[in-house]
Amino acid sequence: MSEIQETKKSYNFRAKMPLILRGLAVFGFVAAILVIGIGFYNARNNQTFRMKGFPAELSEEVVAVVNGYERTESDNGIVKYLIKADKATTFKDNHQELENVFLQVYDPKNNKLSDKISAVKAVYIPDKVDSKDFKLFLAGNVDIETRNNLKVKTEQLTYDKKTEVADAEETVEFARDNISGKSFGAIVNIKDRTLDLLKDVEIFAHQTDDGKILASSDVKTAKILAGRAFVSQVPEKIKLEQGVEIYLTPQSEVNGNLTQATDIKANQATAFFTNKEVDKIELNGNVDVYQKPNGNNSGWTKTKANRAIATVNKELKRLELYDNVVIETTANDSKPTKISSGSAVYIKDTDIFDLKNNVEIITVEDAKPTRIRAETAFYDQRGGKVLLTGNTEIIQGGDLVKGDVLNAELFPNKRIKNAVANGNAFLRQDSADRKTEVSASEITANFNQDALIQKANATGGSDVKVIPKNSNEYKQFGLFAPKAINLGFRNDGTLSNLNTQGRTTIKLNAANNSPDSANKNLTADSVNTTISNNGKELVTAQAKGDAELVVEPLRASKENYKSVVNAAEFNCDFYPGNNAKSCVAKSDAKAVRYPTVKSQSKQTLEANSLTAVFSQTDQDVEKFDANGNAKFNEADRNGIANRIIYTANDGFVKLSGGEPTVWDSQARAKANEIDWDTQNEKSVLRGDVSTTYYSQKQTGGATPFQDVNSPVFLTAQNASFDHKAETALYTGNARAWQSNNYVRAEKLFLQQKDQQLYAEGKVQSMLYDAKQTVGGKSSKNPVYATADKMTYQGNLNLLRYENNVDIRQGTDRIVAGVANVFLDKNNELTKTVVTNDVVITQPNRRATGDFAQYTAEDESIVLRGNPAKVSDAESGSSQGREVVVNLRENRVVGKGSDSKNGTGRTRTVYKIKNGKINE
Repeated sequence: MSEIQETKKSYNFRAKMPLILRGLAVFGFVAAILVIGIGFYNARNNQTFRMKGFPAELSEEVVAVVNGYERTESDNGIVKYLIKADKATTFKDNHQELENVFLQVYDPKNNKLSDKISAVKAVYIPDKVDSKDFKLFLAGNVDIETRNNLKVKTEQLTYDKKTEVADAEETVEFARDNISGKSFGAIVNIKDRTLDLLKDVEIFAHQTDDGKILASSDVKTAKILAGRAFVSQVPEKIKLEQGVEIYLTPQSEVNGNLTQATDIKANQATAFFTNKEVDKIELNGNVDVYQKPNGNNSGWTKTKANRAIATVNKELKRLELYDNVVIETTANDSKPTKISSGSAVYIKDTDIFDLKNNVEIITVEDAKPTRIRAETAFYDQRGGKVLLTGNTEIIQGGDLVKGDVLNAELFPNKRIKNAVANGNAFLRQDSADRKTEVSASEITANFNQDALIQKANATGGSDVKVIPKNSNEYKQFGLFAPKAINLGFRNDGTLSNLNTQGRTTIKLNAANNSPDSANKNLTADSVNTTISNNGKELVTAQAKGDAELVVEPLRASKENYKSVVNAAEFNCDFYPGNNAKSCVAKSDAKAVRYPTVKSQSKQTLEANSLTAVFSQTDQDVEKFDANGNAKFNEADRNGIANRIIYTANDGFVKLSGGEPTVWDSQARAKANEIDWDTQNEKSVLRGDVSTTYYSQKQTGGATPFQDVNSPVFLTAQNASFDHKAETALYTGNARAWQSNNYVRAEKLFLQQKDQQLYAEGKVQSMLYDAKQTVGGKSSKNPVYATADKMTYQGNLNLLRYENNVDIRQGTDRIVAGVANVFLDKNNELTKTVVTNDVVITQPNRRATGDFAQYTAEDESIVLRGNPAKVSDAESGSSQGREVVVNLRENRVVGKGSDSKNGTGRTRTVYKIKNGKINE
């Protein structure tokens, strides 16, 4: 006896395919063996032969008739077969006809086993050339029962010994144990060991009487329909064609696991099967049986007997399905899993489907269906895993995952547990009011059993967009990161946070693209965001590592700037609707505002921390709040303070804290607070204002100071500047000076274009030196002046004092209503003209009049009045319409008339002493 085949792994297929396939194979080959030994048949007159190939003409000359025919054929004492017939007729051409024939063929090795066949009529026709060949025709209730308990019924059967082909042209029914079936027509090829079921094939598997399924199968009932079936023993397979349908009904439970019904449809199918482990061994007599060791067995097992019978089960290995494949599997009372593809291979032992060509798997079909699509799919139904390639996508409710290759794991309820997409990976979550889209090289998504996404990780160049379905409610935003983006979701599936790795950009589009709106991009080495409870709106965003915020208006205008803010870190808050509320830039923050029209200048703002506050309506920058070592620059204008606030709607730069300072190429100003109107080019300084013009030239010649290259200083309590008009107004204890020269007033108004300085309120000045001769000696001494008002006109080199004018030089003093002081190009006095109640005093001398003019060149004073008077305590007095006092020569000359009045008189009482007029 040959060795028993090595035990192979037992496969559990939900369909009763092994018994079906075994039945088909045994039927074909055993039926052929039965008819080989038949040499003659009896016939009944009420049956006719309708099969193809039946001879049209046979000899009608009877040579022998035997009633109650019975014959036993033996060989060396061993019975080969037994033939019985009610009647056997032999004709002259040697063909034979038998009626109610019965044939029993015995197993040469075990006479207790035999194959049996019976029919109403049989015709045996020998071959005319070779007597060993013949054709056998059976008709009428043809019954076959094999030694393996296979039962076959048909009405017509033809066997050709020469070709070793048995042909049944009508309905064939067969059964073995719990397997049964039928087809219309069948061809058995003994030589090639094949069985061809020709038409309308039906195969069934049934539960046995004791309620158990053979071979531990989990199939309660099975049904196979096909237009045609072809069984091949080598290799062991069955090909099914023409509308293949396979229906499998499971038991309620197998080994504690719930099983599922399976319905399969295809235009073609091929079933491959193999030998299963030996079910049963019957031993009798002198027979040696060797069993190969298995597992941890240490050696072979030897058994002796006179006879041995081994029953080997056939087990399905795999199914190949072609053309419009449709598969439905149903677990218990749940909805079926539906599979469709162009072709499929079912691997039985692992319960795996290898699917190709437009694959679709619907694991759950309800309000939130789970659909799996790809060009090819490897579906491990038992393990709950799916491998997809080519145009892959998994749709679960409003969620979509796709990629070039996709791996997925399923929950027991067939929902997607997790999915990994590689190559052009894409994830979409679609809800009633928004879509969340993720693109990356690789995406891993996790879901809960309610088909709600819980987590998604995008690897490689990753892009996330949250797109509103109604842009009036909230705005689209997106992120891009080169390394990874991790998305977190709440239990209800709403987006909760976004965390990125690598250089990340978060994009916030403008609201409705209105002309006053601005788009925003926030870029950093990593960005972490939190999302509102509705899953559609940003609440916070934290950007770390070389962070950059870009705010770009949609419309170019004088008022609109493109803002670029850089810092080590940003923390941003958002209004409802994904509108940025504020972004705080930390650690060496810098904002650069680029004009959108050429007429404007670039602006730069720097600080230790910088807060950008956005307008809720147009989403452009509303203001910048810079804190700690804040700096601002526009063209050649600069500002520094501990805090700088820039408001975009009016272009105001407000400096406070520390020592606020602004400067440009002409001057520098300090104050406790500075408001700088960049749009209108104006500035307001409050509290302890201090201004420095780098030289008198930088004032445009508007200050009455002598050294054109030395700085000019101005201080006041407050000040305001109009940079375009080139004016400056200082108020509250205002003072301007250069070296020892100064002017002080309650208000100083500097007009650079007009080269004019206006002072008002308690004016005090020391602006020039004048020659002074005392005791015959001349020297230059400073001149001090006070008045209610003072005006300096640089183009005329003129100083004008008004109201309560008081001018002093040493002990000399001039009091008048108005004084005009004329200077030369070197800011030296040329003449002074005073009017209105003029009083001039010197030690022991006093002069009064309506008009006085001092000329520096000859140091003379022309005094006019009605009359003009000069009184000297020591030298007398003089009066007249005009009196001339020569200070250098210390003499007084009076004139009695002028061009208007020639009749005036002069009266003089004086004496000259020590070069002065003495009262």
